[in-house]
Amino acid sequence: MTKGLITYIRILLGLVYLINGTNWFFKIITPYPSISDFVHYMPPPDIVGAMIEQGLLFHLAKAMEVVTGIALLANRFVPLALVLAMPVTVTVFIVDVFKPEFRLRAFLMGSGSLVMNITLLLAYYHHYRAMLSWRADAASDPSMSHPADGGPVADALGAIGRLLLPVLLILCAALGTIMVGWLLLMIAQYVADPKAIYEVRHMVPRR
Repeated sequence: MTKGLITYIRILLGLVYLINGTNWFFKIITPYPSISDFVHYMPPPDIVGAMIEQGLLFHLAKAMEVVTGIALLANRFVPLALVLAMPVTVTVFIVDVFKPEFRLRAFLMGSGSLVMNITLLLAYYHHYRAMLSWRADAASDPSMSHPADGGPVADALGAIGRLLLPVLLILCAALGTIMVGWLLLMIAQYVADPKAIYEVRHMVPRR
């Protein structure tokens, strides 16, 4: 049952990342920003708008979501993908959850993605144990296998993770199902009535 839940959550998080990342490059959800929305209109005056206006940062973040989503769905390089996605996930969490005004969708997507990412990191924790070594030895030959273990620190965190993981898996299965369902609903709404973001939000035209 535990392995089944881990697989289910991996697929859900992969879908969340892939849908959110794809929408930046190809519009499929009206309320979420896409490249096409800011050709003639200014981005919002917040951290997301600053990243969009800068250009490269938001492209990289969304490309990372697409790559991570594909890796999770294909079950390839999953431990690496979860680590690479974490900076983007934390940024999304801060931007979505700590808004001046509370929005249920933003709160759910931001907090849900973070909880799911952390839960999967715990599920793949055995791949990271060596990173917690108190004193690590360098290897002169990178091609050779040098098995290592994180020692007491890894053991302590692993014990905590063992207690938390069952509860987190159930929570993430529920959160992820709602998140993906909500995203699919927004995609269906866009297919039925395609609109740009400036049609539903007040935006300032570029001069």
